[in-house]
Amino acid sequence: MIASVMLYGLYPLSRFIGRLAGLWRKAPCVYVNGKEVWDGGGAVSGPQQTGLSLQWLSAGDTDTGPDPDHTDTESPQGALEVLNSDLKTLQISCMDTCVNEGSADDGKAALGLEEETDDRDPVMNESVFTRTECERRSDMDQHGCDERMMDSPVSDMFLGSGSGREALVHAGSGSAVFDLAALLADSQTAADPLGWHFPSGLGLSQTCYCPYVQFPAGSYYPAFQHSDSIEVTWRVWEEFSESACVDAADAFDFSVMSYNILAQDLLEANPDLYTHCPEEVLAWDVRLRAILKELQTWQPDIICLQEVQEDHFHQQMCPVLTEMGYSCIYKRRTGPKTDGCAVCYRSERFTQLSVRLLEFRRPDCELLDRDNVAIVLLLQPRSALSPVCVANTHLLFNPRRGDVKLAQLAIVLAEIDVMVQNCRSAGRRCEVVFCGDLNALPSSPLWRFISSGQLYYYGLPAWMVSGQTDLSHRVHHARLFAPLWPSSLGVTDRCQYKSESQTAASGIFPVDNRRYSHESMLKLRYCPAACVRPADLELIPGVTDKTPDPEDMDMFSRRFGHTLHHSLSLTSAYSEVRPDTHTPAVSTLNSDGAAMVDYIFYSTRRSGSAGEEESAGGLQMLGRLSLLSEADLWSMKGLPNHTFPSDHLSLLVKLRLSHSDSHRV
Repeated sequence: MIASVMLYGLYPLSRFIGRLAGLWRKAPCVYVNGKEVWDGGGAVSGPQQTGLSLQWLSAGDTDTGPDPDHTDTESPQGALEVLNSDLKTLQISCMDTCVNEGSADDGKAALGLEEETDDRDPVMNESVFTRTECERRSDMDQHGCDERMMDSPVSDMFLGSGSGREALVHAGSGSAVFDLAALLADSQTAADPLGWHFPSGLGLSQTCYCPYVQFPAGSYYPAFQHSDSIEVTWRVWEEFSESACVDAADAFDFSVMSYNILAQDLLEANPDLYTHCPEEVLAWDVRLRAILKELQTWQPDIICLQEVQEDHFHQQMCPVLTEMGYSCIYKRRTGPKTDGCAVCYRSERFTQLSVRLLEFRRPDCELLDRDNVAIVLLLQPRSALSPVCVANTHLLFNPRRGDVKLAQLAIVLAEIDVMVQNCRSAGRRCEVVFCGDLNALPSSPLWRFISSGQLYYYGLPAWMVSGQTDLSHRVHHARLFAPLWPSSLGVTDRCQYKSESQTAASGIFPVDNRRYSHESMLKLRYCPAACVRPADLELIPGVTDKTPDPEDMDMFSRRFGHTLHHSLSLTSAYSEVRPDTHTPAVSTLNSDGAAMVDYIFYSTRRSGSAGEEESAGGLQMLGRLSLLSEADLWSMKGLPNHTFPSDHLSLLVKLRLSHSDSHRV
């Protein structure tokens, strides 16, 4: 109650005291079209200030007078007279600098000003300050006066610096004109740009400014102000110090890039995925220049491309890559699709030994009815003994068909195994680099199968294989059962092509021998369901605390017929989390979301009890080009944009092949 009384009592009193103070100061007011725009106590700022000044200067023949409640000293003419009187004081100060060169009239002429006559109206004038020709007795005197006028402390105090000095312009020969609108606009203090700063450059040693942008409609991100795009090097090169101990003279280093460049036909067929992108960044000519620029910037030794449109590759990309020193191999998808995969390698560093162009569509197999393709290439480094097998593929996208993805992957691994076995039979070790858009998330069953070499798939929901979507809410799921693919495919569950010896050692029991005997039941001891401890199971030492031994688990995985295997020791060059920020890394982004589906796998050193020949060999990763987070990409208006021309980011790694292990098998 007391606060309310004080508020209602003190507020009118403060207003009254403020009015008395304003009358005591007798500050002049400026009117434009009968409206008070300046009371002398402070200047308006920003665009409003410039707009009012233009109205003030262009009042012309407007006959609107001041408010009757105000005195003559508060009229526009009165306010301008006050300003003119102040400028006359400035003129006198400037003329003092020229007193040694001439008279007071000459000093006035040096400024290009003259006294106003009584019959001239400042409001009707083109400018607040009248103009006259600067009459000088010699060109040297005029130059000296103008120079002293511009360098005088009074001029610096009034004009300031930068665009403020531009308010004083010379018209004709020797005349000077003050632009009041420019002076008033210059008085506005520039606001700090809206945006945020982030580290960039090699080693994140530089700081770069990034403006806010407008995110697409329906996004969870807040709407930011639109700004012109800027070219920023967001991605940095990550070195791995643990590889420095290897002698570079005893090694062959090479770089590999995997890049889904987004075929233009697929872009135009799915416009709803790129509604967030400006039209100019979706044009193929713009994207082609950016793609070629990126390839020329990094110049990898081996390039694996996906979603390469056939006509664009043969007519535009292949000629440029050939001129850059690459040999190119291309395989188009079967069916009506116009895109495919390509592998390019530097001819000066590698020699092609063999190549296999794979088609996953098999007429005799109902499961393999999709048009995806792959390229498996065997390259011989010119300065090393051990060849390198390079595989590039683009697996099926459909998140619900994990069974098709596994069958396609098994064919690629079987082809790689053939080349590796051929090299071993010739007494040479073969290293493997497996690239592509696998349409599977990190830590998904398909990803774990490539990394670990085995996958128990029996009863696994098909949508769970790639991890692209969550369909657990559905009551009925399509599940994987044995056999995963028909025997007519000619590929075993060890991802090898069948032969008589492989069929006998495949470990798949005939249906007739599967009996509910004591021996067959013992095989179920270590199945995945049996290894999960129930939450309410009481712990009894020696009874319910039994855990399977690694040897028993390995025996189970080899003999049980519902497990996929491969003998390649592969490691992913990229992890699912960025090591610097611990945020999820993504390799693709569109209007449907962001994910990491692109990979580069490479063979590593094997460790085991099978002998030294199994522990030797392997590639070492020296460095990689870092990925970005989803927030980073959305701050650049998503993908594609002016910096990254595809809806996928390129993957680039540097690998080392040691000469000391190249002779071992």
